[in-house]
Amino acid sequence: MNLPADWPFLLVAGAATVLAVDAGSNLDVAVPAGIVAVTFAGLLLLTSLGRVAWRTPAVPPLEPPTATSSLRAAFRAGRAGRMSIVVELDRVERRVLHPELPTRSAAEEDRIRRMSLSEFRAYLRSRLDQIEARDL
Repeated sequence: MNLPADWPFLLVAGAATVLAVDAGSNLDVAVPAGIVAVTFAGLLLLTSLGRVAWRTPAVPPLEPPTATSSLRAAFRAGRAGRMSIVVELDRVERRVLHPELPTRSAAEEDRIRRMSLSEFRAYLRSRLDQIEARDL
């Protein structure tokens, strides 16, 4: 069981409260027990202020987007995301198979952007087939 570090304060405050209520009209017992209960309840409040009150939660650091999320966004972007997809394929090819792969010319980029959807998919299939064939 996971007990809080200040559980003894809670136990003493609870026991003193029960004693004060049970003492009823016997003020010789009820007043001191009430003072102990209030004092320990105050100590509970003070110990919890450092952990809870007015402290904003820590903001988790943002992680850079993964290749998967970037690719998914590029595919969703349609024609506008095509070059991101092609650049990712180039990056894979340079890293794994063909480090001297030249950069693409502006004319080649325009040709890729103007392709129909079926032509672009065929281009991607062809590139992936070439990468997989060289990888084996």
